[in-house]
Amino acid sequence: MLKTIATLALLATTITPALSEEIRGEATFAWLAVGSTFTLGDGRPYFAGQFSGINVFKDDGGGALANSTIQCPGYNDIGVDAAGYCTVTAGNGDKLFLKWSCTAAAPSAGDLAACEGAATVVGGTGAFEKATGGNQFYSHVRGVNADGTTMGYSELRNYVVTY
Repeated sequence: MLKTIATLALLATTITPALSEEIRGEATFAWLAVGSTFTLGDGRPYFAGQFSGINVFKDDGGGALANSTIQCPGYNDIGVDAAGYCTVTAGNGDKLFLKWSCTAAAPSAGDLAACEGAATVVGGTGAFEKATGGNQFYSHVRGVNADGTTMGYSELRNYVVTY
C-alpha cells in the first residue's frame, strides 16, 4: 500500500505542468531608427533599417522585461505600412523574438507620421524559449535628424507574454 501511494505521488509530480509566468501591462518603446531612406517613384519616402531603443513599462510592470533593450530590423513604407522583427533582450540576456506589422494611421499632433498594428511572439531563448503572446501598438515618428536618423516612440498596449 505504501509503495502504491509513493508511486502515485511520483507520477503526479511528473505529469503536473510547470506553472508559467506572465507579463502584462502597457509600455513605451522609445526608439532611434538608423538605416537608409529612398524616394519611390511617386515621391513617397521608404525606409529600410533598424529601430533600436528601450522598453519602459508603466506602473513598475514588465517583470523580466522591465527596461529591456529592443532591436527591430524592418521597413517603413511611410504613409502606407511597416513591418519587421524584434529581439527584446531581458537584463539577464534571455531573448524574446517578435514579428510586427502596422498600417499608416492619422498622425497625432506633433507627429510626422504614425502607424498602428500588432506584434506577435515567435520564439525566444532561456526563460522565453516557449513564450507566447504579443501586443498592439501605435507608433509615432517625431523627428528626423540632419544625419537621416529618425526618432520616435511606440505605445505598447495590451502587452501579454506568457513563458
